Amino acid sequence: MPIPLRWMLPALTLLLSTAVAQSDPPPVKSWGRYTLQTTPNSLPTDGEYVQGTLKLKQGNKTLLSIKDDMISTELQPLRPGGLPELVITLFSGGAHCCTTTLIYTQDNGRLENIGRLEQGNYPASFRDLNKDGTKEIMFYSDSLAYYDWSFASSPAIGGVLGWDGLRLADRTRAYAYIPGNLAADYLKQLQAAMKTSSGNTEVDDEGIKSQMGGYYANMVVAGRGLEAEKVLNTQIFPRVPKFRTWFTQHRGDLIGATYALTEGRLSIFSGAVYPPPNENQDSP
Repeated sequence: MPIPLRWMLPALTLLLSTAVAQSDPPPVKSWGRYTLQTTPNSLPTDGEYVQGTLKLKQGNKTLLSIKDDMISTELQPLRPGGLPELVITLFSGGAHCCTTTLIYTQDNGRLENIGRLEQGNYPASFRDLNKDGTKEIMFYSDSLAYYDWSFASSPAIGGVLGWDGLRLADRTRAYAYIPGNLAADYLKQLQAAMKTSSGNTEVDDEGIKSQMGGYYANMVVAGRGLEAEKVLNTQIFPRVPKFRTWFTQHRGDLIGATYALTEGRLSIFSGAVYPPPNENQDSP
């Protein structure tokens, strides 16, 4: 059965809103004491594809060298004082994956990476959510991709990173309305589907399960998991009891996916070449 467009709307909305907010900023050429040289990818006449490159230099010395399919740069104030941070967004190409964001500061007198965020299928956006002059990073986790549904139906989980005085840290609970709003979108689609499915023997199981998973996981992240379970038990399961069985079997996995917002995705990159040479080599 083809995937109904309605199941894809929350994820498509995320992608489109982010794309509009970040529509191809012009490349950064200078940043304080550093200069940047960015070369886009190309397909020469001989047909051999060439990846894009970025070199960050201080004078004639190259401090950072990057190669990837698509490279964009922008300046964003992510920590208080000093110059805005340098944000380098990398996209590896392909139908679904992968986006990586590298974030640098020079406020301590040297080039310093303060975050490498592995975002998977979704780009990040930057907004000053608490109006303090620095921006938070809004991102979306695809830890539920392909879980018990196709990629097209896979729900996203909303998250927020922000500066905690020492580092970039998970600040999602401080802005619980971000995943809360996303949960509301999934619930709206889920309720509409239940009305459509009422009395219909041909229920779109995949779509309903993915919307249910997206709703529940975002409510857990927002600190409203018990509220979500009450809604499911009173509004959804009485109409189609088989989904109660599915939810009971998969509840632990849905909760587990919420731990993956930053776990294994946010780290510090201290190298001078990206991707690191050992990441391009097959394991023995």
